[in-house]
Amino acid sequence: MTDVRRRVKVYSFNENLQWEDMGTGHISMNFIERLQSLTLIVRSEEDGSVLLESKILPDRAYQKQEETLIVWTEDDSCDLALSFQEKAGCDDLWATICEIQGRNPSVLVTQDIGEDLSDRFDESSVSVELPPCELSKLNDIFELVTSAIPSTVQRESLALAIEKEGYIAKLLDLFHVCEDLENTEGLHYIYKIFRTIFLLNKPSLLGMMFADDTIMDVIGCLEYDPAKPHPIRHREYLKKISQHREVIPFNNPQLLAKIHQTYKVQYIQEVILPTPSLFEENMMSALNSFLLFNRAEIVNCLQEDRRFQRELFSQLADESTTAERYRELAHLLREVCTFSLAIELDDRTKFYQKLCSFGFMSAVEGMLTSEDSDVVATVVDILIPIAESISSIVRDHILSQTETHDEDSQFLNVVIGLLVDGQYTEIDVQLVGLVRSLIDPENIMTETASQTVEKSLFLNYFYKHSMHRLMAPLMAQTSGDKVSKDTAQNTGLLSNILDLLSLCVERHTYHIRHYIIDKNILARVLVLMTSSHKYLALAALRFCRRIVSLKDEYYNRYIVRNNLFAPIIKAFMANGQRYNLLNSAIIELFEYINTEKVKTLMEYVIENFMPTLEQVVYVDTFKKFKLRYEQDLERKENKPEAAVQGILYGSIEAGRFRREPRQLDEDEEAWFDEEEESSTKPAPSYLIRMGPENFAPEEAVTSSPTIEKPPVASSPTPSPSPFTTVSYSPRPAGALSRISANDTKPPTISAALQSLADYDEDSDEENTAEEVSPSPVKRQKFDST
Repeated sequence: MTDVRRRVKVYSFNENLQWEDMGTGHISMNFIERLQSLTLIVRSEEDGSVLLESKILPDRAYQKQEETLIVWTEDDSCDLALSFQEKAGCDDLWATICEIQGRNPSVLVTQDIGEDLSDRFDESSVSVELPPCELSKLNDIFELVTSAIPSTVQRESLALAIEKEGYIAKLLDLFHVCEDLENTEGLHYIYKIFRTIFLLNKPSLLGMMFADDTIMDVIGCLEYDPAKPHPIRHREYLKKISQHREVIPFNNPQLLAKIHQTYKVQYIQEVILPTPSLFEENMMSALNSFLLFNRAEIVNCLQEDRRFQRELFSQLADESTTAERYRELAHLLREVCTFSLAIELDDRTKFYQKLCSFGFMSAVEGMLTSEDSDVVATVVDILIPIAESISSIVRDHILSQTETHDEDSQFLNVVIGLLVDGQYTEIDVQLVGLVRSLIDPENIMTETASQTVEKSLFLNYFYKHSMHRLMAPLMAQTSGDKVSKDTAQNTGLLSNILDLLSLCVERHTYHIRHYIIDKNILARVLVLMTSSHKYLALAALRFCRRIVSLKDEYYNRYIVRNNLFAPIIKAFMANGQRYNLLNSAIIELFEYINTEKVKTLMEYVIENFMPTLEQVVYVDTFKKFKLRYEQDLERKENKPEAAVQGILYGSIEAGRFRREPRQLDEDEEAWFDEEEESSTKPAPSYLIRMGPENFAPEEAVTSSPTIEKPPVASSPTPSPSPFTTVSYSPRPAGALSRISANDTKPPTISAALQSLADYDEDSDEENTAEEVSPSPVKRQKFDST
């Protein structure tokens, strides 16, 4: 199935000042070795021919217009535009472009194009004369490069002059002279000059400095930081101490050279260069892009090397592999997976699918069960980014084990076991993040349809095979009135479990509600209020607050039936008048119930705990609580009389039926009614059991949810889609402002053309034969229903 997020129309601004449709296709982003750059490629959906091939340059001005348009000017002054079928596809590409250029994706223009482009790139407009590269001129050279930094025009001109005159090589020759003469002052100047050249943010200069025959000399120049009392021997470390080891030999010498270069450039960025200030971050984007391109190229080479993949996974699967060798292979796999983050999501998905064909998931599963804690930490690092972005690969593997593996050896239960067994407390945070990503249905819904595991299918599996494994520590230690093992390590584990439970309450709705009510989970959680570790008591209270905030009548009736506020009131009164987080959190819970008018819980609190709560007078929360209840009771008593008056005098408003905000269908209502009748699970001994006579919910939810109709389009006539055979006249000039050397404003779209293209897959295509739209205007999308 084709990903519609990548479907685009390509437009070019022609000589007649009109946007010309160049065709429709699917866009991808690949590193092209011929161009030595990450490149946008659009291939026609009809014959697969290339409609567009455009390098993504760190200093090129890209603009995002409306929600589905990206516009820019090519080097030959040709204006281009991409009109996406889906907003998500436009957002993905825009985020990638901004990452390459070191910009925040929230911006609409990646570079400053307010100044005349001819002034930016015309070398005759601002000429730079470089001083002779001599020892006596080092101060002049430093002042020149420093003075050019504030101005974009001067930075461009200086970079062009340095590149044309081969000034990098001359500076490196001068560096060797200073080093031979032990000229400390000259070496300090050269350090500052090269440090400033990085801020020019010019990819061509970085290519010259990072060439195989110059990169070590550049590292040598950066050893002589004036702020340090002695030079730092980076070259000695790289040549003698830091040794490259090929865990699996590479047959491609170019790949090996690229790996060596990437390591050294990464060393310069992370170790040698000082952390850039807030004002310098965007001026180092070219260095980030250089590393990004290198990593993408390395991954592409490894993806084509079937021998490397076969050998890597065969050795990981071989039981005779030594522990030291196994650890090295695990580290190699982590490095490869980390580098894969440099490629696009679609390409990354294909990359992992190819790895899976060689046994990737089996190798990962074996690493999870390793007795080496370093290997376990390594595989968790591998899995986290996969679970966050392409979790369907892991979920498909999990579901495939339903019939072939027992529960203890199933992948998800192995991961959960690492968390709940407490073997690797140093990676608890990473394990919680991994489980959270795997059970979060939002990750499922954001993936493409062809790669998505159905939400209900996975959640059914999780609650049938894995939920009891996650809940085991909680159930084991809350069987009585107090926490059975109230240690620091154990409370940390229980706190992590409560965080995951809160996610389930927020995202899983029906499944978790069934589980909580059936297993009486909230009663078990509130036992944790007795813990001597206050952060655990607060975590339990926070979980209860999350349930109350749903305002779900089934949860409310469950709380009332099991008298689940009793431990909260007990902890509140035991805390006394101490002004702390526990005190404030409990007061806020009752404030919320009062403010939101949760009637079932208000009646429950008034009838069971108000004599106790009235003693709390240092806040007026409970006074207001009782007053609100009495007002509602009085209003309720007067309601029949008002209804009779409404009937007598023909008032519609008096008898109008209002729906509850959250209502359930008949199947859910019947199921929960049946569950309530059959539920006989005991509450903890300190809880007060309430009989049926104490339970009288104010209003039962019986009606179906309110469904609003989609909005009606403002235009009475839908316009034809440009992907059908309907033809239309060329767009008028000015639909998009052309970026040219004489323009000073960003391209804009006229009000008549909100987007360049409409798509025939849109669910709102309901053309009528009687009416014809005057222009192909992009319309608001409606559900097909």
